Amino acid sequence: MRLYGDNKTIIYIAENVVFHKRTKHIDVDCHIVSKKLEEKITAAKHVISGHHLANLLTKPLCRTKVDFICDKLGMYGIYALT
Repeated sequence: MRLYGDNKTIIYIAENVVFHKRTKHIDVDCHIVSKKLEEKITAAKHVISGHHLANLLTKPLCRTKVDFICDKLGMYGIYALT
C-alpha cells in the first residue's frame, strides 16, 4: 500500500522513529504507520500539493485541475460527447 502526502515533514517523522521533543504530540497512529513502514507493508511517497487527489473533494478547483484529477482517478463523464 502506498501512502501519498504533500507534507515532507510528516513522511520523514513516520519513516524515522527517533523520539524528538517536537513530536511529543503525535499519538499511537504515527507509531503504527512507522511500524508498517519498517515491515515494508506500506510506503510513504511525497506528492506536490497541486497533484494531490484529495483536493477534488476539499478545495475549489479550476476546470483543468478537476479534469487532471478525474483523469488520474479514471473518472469520466457519462454524458460527455464521444
